Amino acid sequence: MRYYIDGYNVTKRDPSTRNLSIEEQRDALERRLRIDAGRALGRASYTIVWDGAGGEGVVREPDLHVAFTRKPTADDAIVERVRGAKERVGVVTSDRGLAERCRAVALHGVDVLPSERLFAQASGAAKKRKGAPLPRDVGIPANANEINRELKKIWGIED
Repeated sequence: MRYYIDGYNVTKRDPSTRNLSIEEQRDALERRLRIDAGRALGRASYTIVWDGAGGEGVVREPDLHVAFTRKPTADDAIVERVRGAKERVGVVTSDRGLAERCRAVALHGVDVLPSERLFAQASGAAKKRKGAPLPRDVGIPANANEINRELKKIWGIED
């Protein structure tokens, strides 16, 4: 599975990066995931999606794990990638609007993980929540909204 990570959504929620400059936020998250992605994402691959066509004039080496978007926002780029996915994918964000957009377009399903999941261990929160179940939306079928609409119609329930 591949996860698309809403870069600034993660760094703005992370107590250790939220007060850093934009460039320092990017560097910190990219470094952390290169070292410790397996803990949070298992064997899945990932791409951090950042707003901007290359980041404030930053010249960098090509990286399979990092994408700067030319779209209006990273959210738009993530939705486009989820829509085009040939298999179930994951999205790491705490942005409910983005999560809903991804669920609506995912042909093969999408697992949405909260941003805090990537830095829970660093803040000590993981120890408190060890063994906690995954978020409610993990594992929901891609067509769940359609199924719900059909059931409501059958049962005569109005939206």
